[in-house]
Amino acid sequence: MIRWIPRLVTWLAVLHFAVALIGNRTFGDLARDGFWNAATGDARRELEMWFFLAGFGLVALGTLSGRIVRDTGRLPAQLGWYLLAIGVPLMVLNPLSGAPALIVLGVLALIAARRGGGERPQPVTS
Repeated sequence: MIRWIPRLVTWLAVLHFAVALIGNRTFGDLARDGFWNAATGDARRELEMWFFLAGFGLVALGTLSGRIVRDTGRLPAQLGWYLLAIGVPLMVLNPLSGAPALIVLGVLALIAARRGGGERPQPVTS
């Protein structure tokens, strides 16, 4: 489970990008308007912009925690707390969002971090 959680977070980011780029017309409208200041004053466009940018935050969490797992053999508990810190308020504000996925991944990350991992890798000596 330790190696899968960062991958699942990264796949959630990919899903964010796919929905933002393919699943709606808003991103295409932004592109046609030249991107510069194209979202200002339009609630739908601003929502889509933040949805797309949230994907980068998820990519960062997934890839960085994946690197930590590869280097140390352990999943940092902070990943679980970060996912819960995003997912719980999002669930309150927008229950029909992807918040349940963030909450489930956050809880699984905390469980995996608590259980620990394999042996800590030995430092490479040259």
